[in-house]
Amino acid sequence: MLPFPRAHLYVGAFLLATFAAFWPSYFSVFGEASFAHHLHGMTATLWLVLIMAQNWTIHHRHRGSHKWLGLSSLLLIPVFTVGGLLTTRDSVASDHPFTEMFGIRLAVADLVATVIVCLFFALALRHRRNVHLHSRYMLATVTPLLGPSLSRLFSNYMLGFFVEGPFVLSMFAIGATVSVVFAILLLAVLIWRDYRNDRPTLPFTLALIGTLVMYSGFFLWGDWPVWIATMEAYGTVPSWALWVIGLAMGTAAGAWGWQTGKRPMTPATQAAILGEAAV
Repeated sequence: MLPFPRAHLYVGAFLLATFAAFWPSYFSVFGEASFAHHLHGMTATLWLVLIMAQNWTIHHRHRGSHKWLGLSSLLLIPVFTVGGLLTTRDSVASDHPFTEMFGIRLAVADLVATVIVCLFFALALRHRRNVHLHSRYMLATVTPLLGPSLSRLFSNYMLGFFVEGPFVLSMFAIGATVSVVFAILLLAVLIWRDYRNDRPTLPFTLALIGTLVMYSGFFLWGDWPVWIATMEAYGTVPSWALWVIGLAMGTAAGAWGWQTGKRPMTPATQAAILGEAAV
């Protein structure tokens, strides 16, 4: 990820913020959480750590380590995908008041996030010989996590956004709205920055579109009867089926990206990579 020399620091800061965001609802009650939440939490954490490690290794010229970390992502993404599908299933099947008020609507974001992480991962592999596209698509895999983490930071710690019990659950919507606006503005800035610097704008543009699609259900149509019925049916899907679907999705994303990215490296590409490394 040569174009972003400090990306590992930013992702590391976001990882710390995510720990804080999910401390009350997950880490502080770790022993009470379901297997699905453990799988999702561990794989999401490992993914952020992997992004940090890949960025650090390539900028410190540890190309061998960077390559092996990249290969390990082929194993991690399928399990991460399973974790996302299982957690969403458990969330919509819960009888918690939060599910009735927000859970079904947020399931749109959860499912779309799972899909677009696979998409960005596949595109990152496909363009792994183009440092500008590869780095941006890898960083784009982090963007679906912005909304969930920031909304919980607001609802757990920020004055004016506290959700201290079921009677004030409606406050969560305010924090979620601010989080989505922040994510949209951040992506808009990244797109404008790439446009101004004559860099590829497609990766972060797709991330912006993905963010809008993720939260379209929360703000617009997530309470439609057809969606509610769909999620009620999804809540009854057996775990083994979601394991099969998730592993297939993640494996297909990795296989497609890897195979379509197997293009011979031209002298111009080699020169570009060496030039970036020398900067």
